[in-house]
Amino acid sequence: MSMNEDDLTRALGALKEPASDDLMSRVLADAALEQGRRAPPQPSDLLLARVLRDARRAAAGRRRRDSWAWGGIAAACAVGIFLGIADPGGVVASVAPESYAMEDLSGVYAFQLAEVVE
Repeated sequence: MSMNEDDLTRALGALKEPASDDLMSRVLADAALEQGRRAPPQPSDLLLARVLRDARRAAAGRRRRDSWAWGGIAAACAVGIFLGIADPGGVVASVAPESYAMEDLSGVYAFQLAEVVE
């Protein structure tokens, strides 16, 4: 008795047990994961537009807060310069200790420097 290819395929198919439902569900789950890896989902144009709009709004709020911060720093610098130059009512002199008292620096230190150089 000689077997052709179709007879052999039928004979081997009869020996094989049908796959269980558990095995088939695992195979299908693996196939779905592999398909997801090969073609990742792309965000829609509407979602990208919303994200871009929200980013622009957040950046505008941050710029507004930053401008207030820079304004505060500029005001503090201006007050410091005013107090350093004008010293209204002896505010700086009353806070500074004796060793840091404000004096006329033009004469005394010039002569001390001349003695060191000689």
